[in-house]
Amino acid sequence: MAEFTLRRKPAKTLKVNIGEESFNIPLAGSLTPKEAATLDTAKGTQEFIKKYLSPEIAESLTIDDFNAITTAWTSASNKSGAKPGE
Repeated sequence: MAEFTLRRKPAKTLKVNIGEESFNIPLAGSLTPKEAATLDTAKGTQEFIKKYLSPEIAESLTIDDFNAITTAWTSASNKSGAKPGE
């Protein structure tokens, strides 16, 4: 009989600094399929990012801010070996 033991790794994250605060957003390879499924729309991606920020910071971000965070997150996820949507 074959056997496999999954050794779970700590989540890989992107550290996002906004003002004096820092936040850690999990990279694509550290997401569950359910979490990753929400990233197929701009609204879903914004909600995903907001989940890891303080409410005050999340509500103050502009579309340009979200786009910059999304670009950095996508780049870091790709470099870590996992591509969003896989």
